[in-house]
Amino acid sequence: MARKPNIRGLIRTRSLMKRLPDAVRGEIVVELNVAGRQIAAVMAARTPRQSGRLVAGESFKVFPRTLRLQVGLLRTRRGADPLFYGRIQDLGRKAQVVLVQRRYRKEGTKLTKRYRMKVRGKEGKRFVTGRFPELRRTLNQNLRGIFGRALSTIAGGGDE
Repeated sequence: MARKPNIRGLIRTRSLMKRLPDAVRGEIVVELNVAGRQIAAVMAARTPRQSGRLVAGESFKVFPRTLRLQVGLLRTRRGADPLFYGRIQDLGRKAQVVLVQRRYRKEGTKLTKRYRMKVRGKEGKRFVTGRFPELRRTLNQNLRGIFGRALSTIAGGGDE
């Protein structure tokens, strides 16, 4: 379950975004798609490659109604997906001792062997959750232009 960020005025801003004119909304969706492709390309370049499956699993999604952009390993759930290790590589893991159960059959009976296994800590590579300041700056400049044109049109100052 995703946590909602605690930013003042966020709900009001989201409701304003939902009420934007269709032309402005269309421009923003196009810009978000362009930015999503750029961020996904940079993310793919940063991704560690052993088999190439993580790069293939990265994608982006634009939500036109709420004007949100998600980029990363979107279809992976913890432990249930073949790419679950992407989250471990991205965020890292702490060193710990885990209890392992091994099930096997011997002479028709099911047996369970339990033992402790030491798991080494691993530093995260931050290829998904890392910062992308140059791409964020470009996206903000482009969106500023779109909002500037929209506000001037709404105020009656635009020739469009």
